[in-house]
Amino acid sequence: MAFRLPREARLVRFPSADGLALEGRLTPGDPGRAVVLCHPHPQYGGSMLTPVILQAEQAFREAGYATLAFNFRGVGGSEGSFGGGHAEMADVEGALAFLAETLGGWPARQAVAGYSFGSLVGGRAAAREPRVAFYLGIAPPLALETFNFLRAVAARIALIGGRRDEFGDPAGLEALAARLPRAPWLRLLDTDHFFTGATAALAEACRDAIAWADGAPGA
Repeated sequence: MAFRLPREARLVRFPSADGLALEGRLTPGDPGRAVVLCHPHPQYGGSMLTPVILQAEQAFREAGYATLAFNFRGVGGSEGSFGGGHAEMADVEGALAFLAETLGGWPARQAVAGYSFGSLVGGRAAAREPRVAFYLGIAPPLALETFNFLRAVAARIALIGGRRDEFGDPAGLEALAARLPRAPWLRLLDTDHFFTGATAALAEACRDAIAWADGAPGA
C-alpha cells in the first residue's frame, strides 16, 4: 500500500478538551474544508499510522482538505491512558478546536472520519457538535455498538463497510442506514473488517464519499 505524505505534513501537539497533550499529523489545505481522522482501537495496535487511516487521509488531501490525523490518549506520544471510548471524545473535541485555531476559524465544511473504534468515537463527537458538516464512518463495529446516536448527527453521513466484516455484518449496516433520518451514502466492499485485499476499492470509496459530501457533479 503506497502513500504520499506531502512535504508540508508536520507533526503537531495540541490539547484535548480535558487538558492532555496529544500528538498529530497536520497537512495544510483549503482553510474552508478540513477533516479530523480518528484511528482504530488503541488496545489493538490502532494509531494515526494505521493503513486505513492513511488511505482515508490521502483521499481527503487529494480533494483539497486540510487534514489532522492524531493519536488518541495513551497512544504513541499522546499523554494519558485508554478511556474506554468515552474519554476519547475529549480528544476529538481538542482536535477540532486545534484545527479551527490553526485555520483561523471553523471551516465551512468540517469533516470527521473514523475507522472502526475511531468511527464510534468520531461519530459520537459529530453527534455532539452541530458544526460538523460531514461524517465518514469506515467499518463501524456494529457487533459492539448500535450506532443509533448517528440519528442525532446533523451532518451528511457516509458509511463504508465490508461484506465479510467480522465486527458488523452488511445487513446491520444497511439497517442502520435505513434508520437514519436522512439517507446516508453507503458502500459495501467485498472484504473483511481490515480491508484485506481491497486497498484500491477502499481508496475509490473514500474518494466517492468525499465527492458526494462536497456535492460534486455525478457523485
